[in-house]
Amino acid sequence: MPNNMPIMPLIFLLLILLPIKLTGNQLKGLAFVLWFAGGLMLVFRGGAFMLQEFEQAGVGLLSLAVLLALAIGYAKGRFVLSKTSRRNIERLQALSAPQRPIAVYSVRSWVIIALMVSVSIALNVMAVPLLWRGAINLAIGASLLASSLAYLGAPLKAGRENA
Repeated sequence: MPNNMPIMPLIFLLLILLPIKLTGNQLKGLAFVLWFAGGLMLVFRGGAFMLQEFEQAGVGLLSLAVLLALAIGYAKGRFVLSKTSRRNIERLQALSAPQRPIAVYSVRSWVIIALMVSVSIALNVMAVPLLWRGAINLAIGASLLASSLAYLGAPLKAGRENA
C-alpha cells in the first residue's frame, strides 16, 4: 500500500463487513483504540513531513510550526473534540443491545471523518508544501490523542476545578 493512501476507508469497510456484534463497552474500547491509533498515525506522519523540510525550513521555523501545531491540536482536542468523544460515549452507553462494529461512531462522526480524510487527500493532490501538511497532520493527530482520553474515563473539562 502506498505511504500516502489513507487507511480509514479500509477500516470503515472492515467494520461494515465484520459479522460480529459488540456491546456498548466493547464499542467504547474500539472507539478509543481507533481514535488513539488515528492520532498516533497522524502525529508520526506529520512529524515525518516536517522532518523532510528540516534543511529547507530551518530549526527556528520548524520549531515554531511544531509548537503551534501541538498547541492548536491540544486545544482543539481538549475543548472541541473531547465533547464529541463524550457524546459518543453517552450514545454507546445508552445502547441496549449489541451492535455491529460500524456503530462505533455515529453517522455524523463518520461523515466528519470522511471529510477529514478528503482534506488530507486534497493536501497531497494539490502538492501543499510538506511543512504545512506536516503541521496540519500534527495538529489533527494531537487533537485526536487529547480527545481520546475521554474514552478512558479521564474527563477533559474546559476549566480546572479546585477541590
